[in-house]
Amino acid sequence: MGKIISIPASDRPCPIQDLQLFTVVDYPGHVACTLFTAGCNLRCPYCHNADLIAPDDLPRIDETHLLEFLKERKGLLTGVCITGGEPTLHELAPLLELIKHLGYNIKLDTNGTRPKRWIPWVQEGLIDYVAMDVKVPLEKYGHMGATETDKEGVAQSAAFLLSNPDFSYEFRATIHPNWFSRDDVKRIGQWLAGAKRLALQPFTPSEKVLAPDLCRGLGYSKKSLLEFKNILQNTIYEVSVRG
Repeated sequence: MGKIISIPASDRPCPIQDLQLFTVVDYPGHVACTLFTAGCNLRCPYCHNADLIAPDDLPRIDETHLLEFLKERKGLLTGVCITGGEPTLHELAPLLELIKHLGYNIKLDTNGTRPKRWIPWVQEGLIDYVAMDVKVPLEKYGHMGATETDKEGVAQSAAFLLSNPDFSYEFRATIHPNWFSRDDVKRIGQWLAGAKRLALQPFTPSEKVLAPDLCRGLGYSKKSLLEFKNILQNTIYEVSVRG
């Protein structure tokens, strides 16, 4: 690989712990790669990236090598997704600036608990698309390990997206019967009324989730998810079912 001369990496620890080289599904409209950060402040029982919640012993990707990879694939890739864990636990602005300097569009996946960190990234032009996870209705976030401060952050994050319709964003909800009832779906629709986009994702059974004993079962059928879609379309402009 050729060295990046005009965009030197710093000596700070790189926040990225894993890299998916190629994806055509994670960033709408883009061929992208996905960067995974470590650590999360929530404890969702159905989390499928449980190995990234507290991975103190995992190696991190060298920032110079990461930037070299992105420079060499410019033109083949057009987007970079940053997910986790929860990316906003890290001060990503310096890395985001380097990635933007290479000409990439950047999508952020977030649980929305830290708006004071990620909203400035949007305002500074470092983030082009946000996918915010909606875990449950706001009043039930304690089941996901959220503190009152976390809940306030989620509310602020959702309000920011709802009040900025010209910005590219989506809400996402992983639907599992243990945490999502039909009434919960209605509450989500009321909470996010006027949202541009919401994607429903069925829970995929796996022994690798954070709490497999709590998550065993087939989950909702595709038919049920389509019924939830119909409910949500009363208040949200675009609702899709993935998976």
